[in-house]
Amino acid sequence: MVKAGALYFSIIVAFLIAVICASLIMLAAHYRGSYLKEMRMARLSRNMDSGIAYVLTGNENTSDNLEGLDLFGDQTDSVLIAKKKWGIFTLATVKSFVLSDTLKRSFLMGLETTNDALAVYLSDEDRPLSVSGDTRITGDVEVPKAGMRKSYVESRPYSGDQLVYGKIQESKRTLGGLEKKWITKIEEKLDFDPSALSALTAGNEHVSFFAAAKEFDVSRLTKINNNLSGQITLYSDTTVRISADAKLDNTIIYAKSIVIADGFKGNCQLFARDSIIVGNDVALSYPSVLALISKEKIVDQAKITLGSNVVFEGIILSYEPKRSALQTLVSLGEKTVVKGEIYATGLIKLEKKIKVEGKVSCNRFIMQTPTTLYENFLVDITLNRKARNRVYLTSAIFTGVSGNKKILRWEN
Repeated sequence: MVKAGALYFSIIVAFLIAVICASLIMLAAHYRGSYLKEMRMARLSRNMDSGIAYVLTGNENTSDNLEGLDLFGDQTDSVLIAKKKWGIFTLATVKSFVLSDTLKRSFLMGLETTNDALAVYLSDEDRPLSVSGDTRITGDVEVPKAGMRKSYVESRPYSGDQLVYGKIQESKRTLGGLEKKWITKIEEKLDFDPSALSALTAGNEHVSFFAAAKEFDVSRLTKINNNLSGQITLYSDTTVRISADAKLDNTIIYAKSIVIADGFKGNCQLFARDSIIVGNDVALSYPSVLALISKEKIVDQAKITLGSNVVFEGIILSYEPKRSALQTLVSLGEKTVVKGEIYATGLIKLEKKIKVEGKVSCNRFIMQTPTTLYENFLVDITLNRKARNRVYLTSAIFTGVSGNKKILRWEN
């Protein structure tokens, strides 16, 4: 006769065996699910890399578009690519998806400049370029046929061993142009009537680059002192004043004129018709933009003015459709440092002890002393193409720029 205790014991053993078997099955299912998920994520990651590579090999000056790609033609590996202009750069968003699983990345693109060794391009107006004092030009230059020469200014000779620490070539009568598609897009934004937009209110705004962009009218604000970041564009049909307390990251502003207060620090792209005035001790980090897009028959001289001790990283450019009597002016204050490039379809005014780590292009240099106005004179100026950061990327707005497209900045 079997004892009753043996039956209980067999039931407990059977229960334990069932629990162990069920645990093994669940563990196997878990590991299988994790493995399949890991495989899907690896596949999505490879597809994402393929989508990014596809974007980087495309034409930078094509129109904005939304494009879907079936990578291998089997309806299982797809990416969705969206591109649009963000200021003077291209913003791309790539989404890789398999069924309900999705990866997405957003980034700004720029062009490599390693093949461009120019430190100075000066249009040929039949005037030589004169250097004096402690001026140093490192990199190649393209200057008028009249050439370069050493000069005395304020009883000081040129102190360098050679005129240029690079090659000297002849320039043409005009600057290299700007891509019309980009200029047209910027002009549309500058001429846009912002009255139908919501007014920017007090408080902070952050807009993801995966969400819909936000646009605000700031025409009636006395000044901007908000904390703004992400995909935000501000419009004004009058003057915009940016307070030193404002926090701007990636923000774009289109206005008639823009004034930045002393001590401001941020990252933004600023576009104006009449003027951009940057105060003293301002720091604008890469990739910031100051762009003046002037109209024909403007009464006053359109100009960009930087105060003293400014540190600017990015691109400064002025443009006018036809050369006027009052050409556009880019004016740099004393001890200002520009890390990037300056392009002026007009004049560049330089104070002493200015440093440009990159490239300068203009029709004419001017320099003002208490007694004299000098044209095409550089006195105590440092222009060093080789000092520019090797990972610096430029914009496709410049015609004739040839270089591989790279990711300039990842966006969230």
